[in-house]
Amino acid sequence: MRVHLLIVAALLVLLAPPALAHSLRVFVTAEGQMVRGYGFFVGGGRPDGAAWRAEAGDVTLATGTTDGEGAFGFVLPGPVPGDIVVTVDPGDGHAASATLAADRIGGAASPPVPAPGGGPTVHARPAAPMPNAAEIEAAVESAVARQVEPLLIRIEEMDARLRVTDLVSGGLAIFGLAGIALWLRGRSR
Repeated sequence: MRVHLLIVAALLVLLAPPALAHSLRVFVTAEGQMVRGYGFFVGGGRPDGAAWRAEAGDVTLATGTTDGEGAFGFVLPGPVPGDIVVTVDPGDGHAASATLAADRIGGAASPPVPAPGGGPTVHARPAAPMPNAAEIEAAVESAVARQVEPLLIRIEEMDARLRVTDLVSGGLAIFGLAGIALWLRGRSR
């Protein structure tokens, strides 16, 4: 009987998912050449004064410490050779990283292409020069990034949150394992 209980207890320990109460997550985004983001703990709170590092491949782009809100930011020093990986490490074993894909970097900071024709056409009223395709694309990317960023933040926070369904399913798993243990116990008699 006790052997069965020990086996069930061992199975529970082995099958238990890692604790996420103080798991660290990182959110990172870019607008033009400005990269910014923050670290946050799943159970709530932000890492104040945590060391962070941004790398692209083997190149370290920037380092620093988070502010009181767990935030960080830096301007890209130039062209980036690939995806940017930002790692936040508060030094207590809760380090986490987030990757910013290379196709999400640049936007508003891409160099403008000279307008063809040399300048605006003079009408009865002076007209402002028409923006070229690169300027329009940069403006649209910047506007979309500003509008989408709150959604990305919300999605990241929702993914990190412990849900009621997680608690219920964990309770039902324990209840089911206890039922199996009781069935084994009754069968051995």
